Amino acid sequence: MPEDISKLTGQQIVSILQKNQDAKNYMQKYSDFKISAKTILARESILSGQQGQNFKEVYQGLELEDNRYLKVDLMNASGDRGLTAVIDYKDKSVPKAFGIILIKTNGQTAGQSAN
Repeated sequence: MPEDISKLTGQQIVSILQKNQDAKNYMQKYSDFKISAKTILARESILSGQQGQNFKEVYQGLELEDNRYLKVDLMNASGDRGLTAVIDYKDKSVPKAFGIILIKTNGQTAGQSAN
């Protein structure tokens, strides 16, 4: 593993995600998934996420440390099933993983998370 969290490759991210059963199940079920986004969390972004309108659960319980966590979004090829996970780079674990189902109604897309 690289010393710098920003240098994690897609392959290394997948390897860490395999340690979490929910993430592993998602990747097996939707083997056509892609990493759609990856965000290094800073102290401010964790605090903001904890107080945000959506997906507060992703940020709850995280230590307020810069460059410790990487938030990763996976999406299947059809774009209707996703996974949001947080990688703890300090111990190479996945403390958070949430499935996301995207529902389209009247041309609009709404996200709903499931643990």
